[in-house]
Amino acid sequence: MRLALRDIALGLTGSPLDAPSGDVVATTVRTDNREVAPGDLFLCLRGERFDGHDFAAQAAEAGACAIVAERDLPKLPCPVIRVDDTRAALGRLARIWRDAVSAKVVAITGTAGKTTAKELLAQTLGRVLRVAKNRKNFNNQVGLPLSMLAADGSEEIWVMEAGISKPHDMDELGAIVAPDLAIVLNIGPAHLQGLGSIAGVARAKASLFTHIKPGGRALCNMDYPELWDEARRVFPGVVGFSARDSFAPYYARFEEPLAGGRGLYEIIVDRQAFWAELPACGEHFAENAAAVAGACHMLGLSPEQIAAGLAAAQLPDQRFCCHEGAAWRVVDDTYNANPLSMRRSIEAARLMAGEGRLVLVLGDMGELGAEADKAHEDLGALLAVIKPDMVFFQGSHAADVARGAKAAGFGPDVTAVTAPRTVAAALTALDGGVVLVKGSRSCHMETYAGALSTALCGGEGKA
Repeated sequence: MRLALRDIALGLTGSPLDAPSGDVVATTVRTDNREVAPGDLFLCLRGERFDGHDFAAQAAEAGACAIVAERDLPKLPCPVIRVDDTRAALGRLARIWRDAVSAKVVAITGTAGKTTAKELLAQTLGRVLRVAKNRKNFNNQVGLPLSMLAADGSEEIWVMEAGISKPHDMDELGAIVAPDLAIVLNIGPAHLQGLGSIAGVARAKASLFTHIKPGGRALCNMDYPELWDEARRVFPGVVGFSARDSFAPYYARFEEPLAGGRGLYEIIVDRQAFWAELPACGEHFAENAAAVAGACHMLGLSPEQIAAGLAAAQLPDQRFCCHEGAAWRVVDDTYNANPLSMRRSIEAARLMAGEGRLVLVLGDMGELGAEADKAHEDLGALLAVIKPDMVFFQGSHAADVARGAKAAGFGPDVTAVTAPRTVAAALTALDGGVVLVKGSRSCHMETYAGALSTALCGGEGKA
């Protein structure tokens, strides 16, 4: 970011800051006083357990060029820009910066896989263009604007993901990001406590299209009828991609697994077919391939550039990352879980294991509201289809999973666990296979993935 304090104050309050303070250019926005360096702009956010206003003096002493605050802060050695709501001000500031730069902005949302798609897209575009992106999954009303403000303005493309859990979230995020190209990857039963139903999820996700800048474009998955209908309603010119319909404008199909957890995919853009390797294996990753290929093509990349970018891309941590040992492969997909992503991950792990041993180490799927018990029973029923050799489950819904599995005729027990050592002890005596570790963040399944990678794969690293 490079904005003069004069313009920041004008955009946030309607009144410019007079010289000489107004001439100062802020290049970084900080919300943690411990990170403030001379010349930074400090914004006082409030949370359940902290209030940034309490640390404004320390930020000023560290050299902050100005403070954005909700109340008067007397006796500070730098200007204070007073606003009603600092979180809203953070979003407005990001929009001011977005409108000041020439970069095209791509926004991605969806129930499952949006961080993976964002990374694949940013890395593929980044081989040809200068790109900025969200750090990790910083995709909410704080993380998204901070990601945008972290861009220096020299980029040609910003790739930003938007994550929502309540109906109003997308309107807040969409107004901040104002995309030139908006992508909705998929929908599924996630965040139902806030969004209510699949139809509610479709409405909330597709509402991103209402925030597209004039002249911008929309790209949406055609394989979800509720989503596709809603997308065409709010943005009639939306372009479709598909992992099922080869006549879609953009299409991808999983062909076969490759070594190291990679996969070979057929991709069709503008009626031109080509093969591409992805750092992921499974039919559900075809959605990512189709979306990324479609977006890249709409932004001017050739099929050759798309294939090369996808082949060189790397998955973010905790998203179907494979750790290889002599006999075991531990798949860390522990970032989060909902019914859609859980089913897809399990199906991909079954494909990866082939006829070999498949072990599932799973945790609760969170934020499902009244649907939680049934969703976990359905997960148990899926086990009868996938037929893993062993299943371990941590969380309050272990009994629901076991009940669903038994009703569907699944033979092995669903073993409730509370610590990784129980799983490690059960597996170290066996002769190898594939272990999938997945669950919602509240279950801290990353501790299982780490412990099992160490116990089963030793010092050997990520494939």
